[in-house]
Order: sequence, then structure tokens, then C-alpha cells
Amino acid sequence: MLSNGNTSIDILKTRYNLAFTSSHVNSPKYLWCVNHYGPNNQLKDFTKCCVIAIMHNFTLIIPPIFPHYQDKTQGIQNFGDFYDLEQLAQVLNFITIKQFIQKTKDNQNTTTIDCNMQQRDLDVHMTYYSENSWKSVENDHNIKIHFNRLVNLSSQPNLKEEIIREAENCTSIFLNIHYLALTHLSKAENTLVQKLFRHFHRTSLIQRMASQLINQLPQLAIGNFSGNKLTKWAVAHMRLGDRVVMSVPRYLKQILHLIANGVHFTHLHIMCPYLNSTDIDQVTNSVPVAITTTTQLFDRVRLALDDYLFDVLEQEISFQAPIFIASPGTTYSATIVMQRLHQKKGTTYIFSDQPENHTFLVTEQNAIYYC
Repeated sequence: MLSNGNTSIDILKTRYNLAFTSSHVNSPKYLWCVNHYGPNNQLKDFTKCCVIAIMHNFTLIIPPIFPHYQDKTQGIQNFGDFYDLEQLAQVLNFITIKQFIQKTKDNQNTTTIDCNMQQRDLDVHMTYYSENSWKSVENDHNIKIHFNRLVNLSSQPNLKEEIIREAENCTSIFLNIHYLALTHLSKAENTLVQKLFRHFHRTSLIQRMASQLINQLPQLAIGNFSGNKLTKWAVAHMRLGDRVVMSVPRYLKQILHLIANGVHFTHLHIMCPYLNSTDIDQVTNSVPVAITTTTQLFDRVRLALDDYLFDVLEQEISFQAPIFIASPGTTYSATIVMQRLHQKKGTTYIFSDQPENHTFLVTEQNAIYYC
């Protein structure tokens, strides 16, 4: 069983031979990029950093994944614990943060980075990610990180050109940009983004753990459906909590529209940790299939998994599902949609927050409107 903290991850890496890897590095310039992708392991934001590196021949430093700024106890997570770096090496020149430190630290255990670049208008919540990212790396690796100079970047519209111009005088860069900056670099129509998502795979261990959780779903189904055999199943992402995209009744209306129009599934897992008892009653009284929720599944494994690892596993569950229904306007859903779309996994729909009030089938042709 897996418990909280890094120790259990290290044990699993040893047991399953999950060693760190690097790509065939061929660029003398290193880029460590922080783009607000701490919460939920948002690959959609991470692709922006990858695209900057690929377009301008930087070697990307694979960063630690830092949890949400409100989570002050979690600590850093290593990217390679969750994602298959051998796959990523097929499309990206990179080095892990651990390898970069080993390569650059001096006799005083200090790693020097030439340029600390950040947008000057970032507020305290945006700078939290960058500052705690490198400070946590210092603590984790027992080193000091020294920046030769601070570069204050402007806002739009010439941010990308400014980054490249300033980078000419830097051999290594720590870059912190707002997650809404340079959004065109991570859009679905970008061929580099499509290529990256074809090679974003979670590790075989994460995939296997997710499959084991999927097998638990029939036993957790609410009401008379409990214990039914899991045949064709679906996952629906409902965005509630800090941002309410739509009300629960509106989500349900669109699920029922799918069923009425011949989309068949026998089990629906609702990916949302914020459903209350009234919401769950609405779901079970409306949708004529077996139902499970994020809360039920997490309660099943709470003693063994921390919430961050569970979050990654639930994303993998959504990736493996025969049917996924995404919530509009959320990076969390877009991450799963892009991975499914470009790895040709199952059928994907997206809820509508427009007057049409019914879901849409996502294809490579229309993904640009949703992702």
C-alpha cells in the first residue's frame, strides 16, 4: 500500500524500476519554466513551456510539480513519478531538475541560474508557485539556488519576443509567467501541442493503479446498482467549488440528453469532489445507471493515497474510460480531452454552457473551439 510522503514513492520506484531518464540533450541553454501548473497536474499549461523550449531550442528542465498555493504541507512532487519520461523524450529535449542540479552545483552546494525572469505584474498568488518551487527544490536537494540577475518582463502583447530577446544573454533561465499569458502556444490547433499530447503518458505503475481503482467502481455504486458488473462506463467532469461552470441540474439535463439520443453506458463516475448530499440525490434520482463519485472513490483509498496522487489517478481513470464528458472552459478537462483525442482513446463529449444546452462530440476538427 502507498502512504503519504516521498518515501513510499521511492519504494515504488525501486520496486518497479522507475528510474529517471533524460532526452538526448543538444542545447546549451536551459529553461526552467513555472506556469501555474501546480493544481491537478495540468499538462495543458505545461505544454506552453514545452512549446517555448522546442521553438527556440532550449533544453527544458523538467520541473517539480508543486501543489496548489493553499496546500502548505504537501511539498514538491517529481514529474517522473507520474509521467513516462521515455515517451516525452521522443518529442522534447529535456533534463530533470535532479540532473540539472548535479550538473551545475559547485563545491559550496550552490546552483547558479543566469536569469530569473518573471512578469512584473504577477500578484502574490502567482509568484507563490515560482518562489516555493525553487525554495522547495533547495530544501529537497540541500542546495542553494543563486540567480545572477532578475529580469522583469512586461505583459502582452510582445511577451514571447521579449523572453527570446532577454534569453540571448542567458545560459540558464528560470521563467515564471501568468497562466493566461501566451495561451495561443497551448491551443489545440498548435501542431507541437498535438505532438506532445501523443506522447504524454502516465507511468505504467500509475496506469495499473488506476485500473485497480476502476475495478472497485461496481462495489461503490450508490443504491440498487451496487455490485453490478462494470461493462460500458463513462466519466463526467463537473466543475463546481471554486468556480461553478454550470449548476448540477444543467449538467444532469445534458447527461440525460445523451442517454435519450442513444449513447449507452451502464455506470457513470462523476469526477467532482464538491457534490453534497442534495446533489447526489439529484443525480441518483435522475440518471438511470449506476453512479459513483470522486468522494466515494477517495474515501475507499484515503488511508493509502494522498489527495494529490489520487487526483492524478482519477485523471488516468478518465483517460481510460470508454466515454468521457468534459466540462467546458476548464484546463483540468482540456488536459484529459487533448490526451484522449491525440491518443485516439474512446469517445469524448463536452458539456455546453451555451443556450444549446446539450453535449457535443469532440473531434480533431472542432477541438480548437474547446481546447
